Amino acid sequence: MNTEPEPATKQVSSWRASLPDGILSKPQNGKQMLVYFLTRVFAFYLLLLILIMFGQRWLIYQPTRVKSLSVDQSNAPFGVVHEISTTTEDGLDLKGWHVLAGQVACTDEAACDAELDKGRPVVILLHGNGGNRLHRIEDCRLLASLNLHVFAFDYRGYAENPGSPSQTGLLKDARAIWKYAVRDRKIDPSRIILFGESLGGGVATLLASELCQQNTPPAGLILRSTFSSMVDAASSHFPWIPVSLLLWDRYPNQRLIANITCPILMIHGSADRIVPFELGEKLFAAAPEHSASGIPKRFVKIEQGTHNGLLYEARGKMVDAYHEFTSELFPTDPSTL
Repeated sequence: MNTEPEPATKQVSSWRASLPDGILSKPQNGKQMLVYFLTRVFAFYLLLLILIMFGQRWLIYQPTRVKSLSVDQSNAPFGVVHEISTTTEDGLDLKGWHVLAGQVACTDEAACDAELDKGRPVVILLHGNGGNRLHRIEDCRLLASLNLHVFAFDYRGYAENPGSPSQTGLLKDARAIWKYAVRDRKIDPSRIILFGESLGGGVATLLASELCQQNTPPAGLILRSTFSSMVDAASSHFPWIPVSLLLWDRYPNQRLIANITCPILMIHGSADRIVPFELGEKLFAAAPEHSASGIPKRFVKIEQGTHNGLLYEARGKMVDAYHEFTSELFPTDPSTL
């Protein structure tokens, strides 16, 4: 018996003969060429969708990671900014900064507590999808200049914080920050304003909706450059992708804002190319006309304002909007406290 293996050419010929007729042949006419082309385009599109689906959180969350972030890097006068920290329900330690109202200087936490005990409002600042708290120090200074304390924490996966960001994770972070303010620093919820910038507006809306349904609403909610939903925001940039089928972190702000009973202020630039102005209008339309206390919702349009430049393009108009809003929430001038 011959046990020598068949030559490779003979094996290939045998394999080709076993295949259905025409499967390896090139298209011979226009119809076959069209099917051939469309099949490959569809395969490429499907592969691209798979890559986007599994890489979507890399596209949504753009943290700036650092080994440590010292208050010295804020370039604030000594004692104005203090390090703070809290722990989430799933055991992650989050770091942040306390920027003192009026930029008063304190030497330690006890002195900071004494300042908090004076009753000035506290802003919990929930920042956008990029950078970290250092990139929001100008926002903190502006708010502090209006005699508001600011707690600016970073989310999981941002700055020096452990973990990876997601909608579920960021909501856990927001809950931990709220508990830190109310439980650890003994601040009454009626003194706390939630401030959400861009993606942070989605986090703030998630938290505010929960708190209002639990009958422990914040004093107010400020949303700056925030979208109606992540589905809407992503679809505006990728209209050729079935976003609603692929998106994991949806931030359904338009649906949740109906649950919010505290006063609402929204600010949006008309030239925003990251979160289109129309999405801000859409979110505002879904908000209740008045808070439970009767304060009407407010929308401030910044003409020709962009997404990341509002603080520099319309600082005066933003200061006026914050001052008018906080004055309505707290009729007693914070500067007298």
